[in-house]
Amino acid sequence: MRSDLRALIVSILLFLLWGTVLTYPFRIISDITSQATEAVVGKMHLPAIAFAVLVLLIITGITCLMLFLGRMESSDAIALCLSVLACIVYCVRVFKSRTFSIESVFVAVVLAGTIVLVLLRKTEWTRYIADAFILVLPVRMCYECVMNPLYRLLKTDLYKLSPFITVPQTGIFSKVGNLLHVDLLVWSGFFFILSILPVIYLSGGRKEGKIRR
Repeated sequence: MRSDLRALIVSILLFLLWGTVLTYPFRIISDITSQATEAVVGKMHLPAIAFAVLVLLIITGITCLMLFLGRMESSDAIALCLSVLACIVYCVRVFKSRTFSIESVFVAVVLAGTIVLVLLRKTEWTRYIADAFILVLPVRMCYECVMNPLYRLLKTDLYKLSPFITVPQTGIFSKVGNLLHVDLLVWSGFFFILSILPVIYLSGGRKEGKIRR
């Protein structure tokens, strides 16, 4: 399957199943990446708009870097490394909270299964898994930059479609407000569209190490 079509399918599934346990193993990576990025940028004490744009650019840069590595047939390594990282983070969370549930079993099975698939060199499967770990970042940004302000503009319940399309209460642009009397959705949507363009470009040309020219 063409890598751009595969990326599209994975992104749609991540978007539609965002609030469910099915995407949680992948959201672990997006959580720690976004939280770490926001923490570092927050120490710069930038204006709200500069903070939001810089966070978005960094997240986009990380996504593009991993997509570029995928162009060089690094999907197995990406899937393995991110699965191990997610597994470690999740184990720490479970240990700290001292809670264990059916959800924990599912997450453990998915992450362990990913590691097994990589070791067995099931390349086609690991490409999908690697894409899920990578594209979960721009999907999260879509929720924060587009869905949150859109729902607030329409005055719609953020949890109307829960547990599937679960919109976060805040986003990186939340503190920007209606800057210069322009609606928040316009600002956040504009910068999100700009950030997604290189992601779309790099999503193609990754099969069999062929770099699109």
